Amino acid sequence: MTIQYTNRRGQIYYLYQGITKKNKPKYFFSTQTNGHELDTIPEGFEIYENPNAQVFLRKKQPSLISKLEKQMVITEIKKNNCMQHYILDVRKNYMTLYTAQSHPRFEQESWIATLKQLKKPSLIGLNYIAEMRFQLVDRESRYFMAERFCYRGSINDWITISEPEHLSKLVKQFIPHLGKDSFYELCPI
Repeated sequence: MTIQYTNRRGQIYYLYQGITKKNKPKYFFSTQTNGHELDTIPEGFEIYENPNAQVFLRKKQPSLISKLEKQMVITEIKKNNCMQHYILDVRKNYMTLYTAQSHPRFEQESWIATLKQLKKPSLIGLNYIAEMRFQLVDRESRYFMAERFCYRGSINDWITISEPEHLSKLVKQFIPHLGKDSFYELCPI
């Protein structure tokens, strides 16, 4: 059976194999079908959907972040009720928190009511932008550093806002600032 994947926006993607200039296999997803789709995922690969619903086939990446650490961030977000729609993307030694940004036309009252009724609001135009991330810097002691994305034209990059510390302390210190003006006052160390 052909490998197909439906992203969170409801788009169906089909897996294909191509050939590079050096005659090596390359894999990609497309919304078009042409009869040459793959029927198995190649060994050592996995399907990955990024926060803005783009679909890729990538080599399996072992995560250095535990499920308990990921749950710690999610629990703190829910406890503070600081955002309604978010994605926590875990890759290698990073947990990156993306928050939903909607298109201006969806801010109208009629669309707000529709958004609240949907189980998957990303189906009608929510895009996600990186806001904060936690980087595992010491695997033995499980120390992390907090970073926030700086959108100043001269920077447009991650800035470190903490010293290495246990994740439990960092999430309590920084998650409550999400969605507030105080978030942008978190200064680099």
